[in-house]
Amino acid sequence: MGIKNMTKSNQKHYQRIGNIYNDLWHFSDEYIQFMAKNIIEYLRLKPTDTLVDLGCGTGMYSQAILNQIQLDNPIICVDCSAKMLEQIPDSSQYKPMAVDAIDFVSQAEVYNKVFMKEVIHHIDNQELLFSSLFAKLPIGGTFLLILLPPTIDYPLFTQALQRYEKTQPHYDNLAKLLEKVGFHVSVNFVEYLQVIPKLKYFHMVENRYMSLLSFFDDQQLAAGLAEMAQKYAQQSILEFPDRFVFITANKL
Repeated sequence: MGIKNMTKSNQKHYQRIGNIYNDLWHFSDEYIQFMAKNIIEYLRLKPTDTLVDLGCGTGMYSQAILNQIQLDNPIICVDCSAKMLEQIPDSSQYKPMAVDAIDFVSQAEVYNKVFMKEVIHHIDNQELLFSSLFAKLPIGGTFLLILLPPTIDYPLFTQALQRYEKTQPHYDNLAKLLEKVGFHVSVNFVEYLQVIPKLKYFHMVENRYMSLLSFFDDQQLAAGLAEMAQKYAQQSILEFPDRFVFITANKL
């Protein structure tokens, strides 16, 4: 994830899981395509737009977007993890850039549509990022910020859910900050029902598929998995609503 002032533990986390990131996250083609469809719609993406995937990871959403719309210009895929960027196809359709988010917006790239999915909680100076993006985008440009809500219904262990609720930025505060720097902002909610085999999801948790889980050592994680195993002992499939906040920030 392309970020500014990432903690060393998070840097190690993304370097460690870089090679298995797609395996951990790409648990449903339908989910990836669903998210890509919504990104296209909320950005009002057109073939002539120049798109930035800010904090792109392995570029899975960029690839899914190109399955649904052909763009005249390559997608600029920004991430500070070179290990993540190595997973992006070697194609003229993508322009990978190994740089963090705030450094990227100070560079001389030209673009008019930007999306950032589940990265903003890593950004220390959010106002600087937002104001820099506002300055860089042309009139009519759009920044789409996607994040999870203040509470989630993921089948995680109690300590993980409690830590999440303490650290997750509130979308209201982010929307106000975007308005403060000059954007015209709208907030919408998108929901997808996740249906994942229990063993697959436990494997994801064991490998710390969310950066949230990197804060727990091996012993704590093992205890958490044991708690989950007891709670979901009678289930082979886990179903839960995955809710997202889509904050659309337009430069009018």
